[in-house]
Amino acid sequence: MNSSSLKIPKSNCWNPRKNLPAKISLKNKERDFTISFARAYIPKIKSLHSKTQKTAVKYAREIPINGCGIADFVAVYCNKTNDNSQSILSKIDSSVIRAFELKISNWQRAMMQAHRYRYFANSSIVVLHSDKLKNALEYINTFKKINVGLWAFNPISNKIITCYTPRPRNPLEPKYKPLAMELVARASKFQHSS
Repeated sequence: MNSSSLKIPKSNCWNPRKNLPAKISLKNKERDFTISFARAYIPKIKSLHSKTQKTAVKYAREIPINGCGIADFVAVYCNKTNDNSQSILSKIDSSVIRAFELKISNWQRAMMQAHRYRYFANSSIVVLHSDKLKNALEYINTFKKINVGLWAFNPISNKIITCYTPRPRNPLEPKYKPLAMELVARASKFQHSS
């Protein structure tokens, strides 16, 4: 399948963007940036996370976790099993959630939002437009201290630059992890990377 035609499911939960006038709501460069990133990321999962043993991936965008924000893109990684009756929710302890906050320019706001995702995700990563990476790189030690990753993405070349990728850790508030997994599961079907 051509990655440019890959469908990136979206959570059907209430979205505060629906409060905006239709004209403003339709013009969303960050949404387009997120979709472009997801389409570039999914085929590269194995190379970007080469040490992972998890081969089954579910993903969705705009996943809201009350009190933790709305993650732009979330990927849930599990071990592939032959038992189709085993749901994603039964794999909570062994699964890894990576939450991504994508921003075209405001890295400070992205860092704050991505840190909140650490409450439900095992790993949280800021993805900036590649043109805006230089300013954020000056604060790479801050990203490392709060365990938030820093990547860049160029939507024209589909190039993903990984500056810092944190190792997955237990979420700060593990009770939110099952909810995040359930929302991703509802929004998508299993996509197996091979």
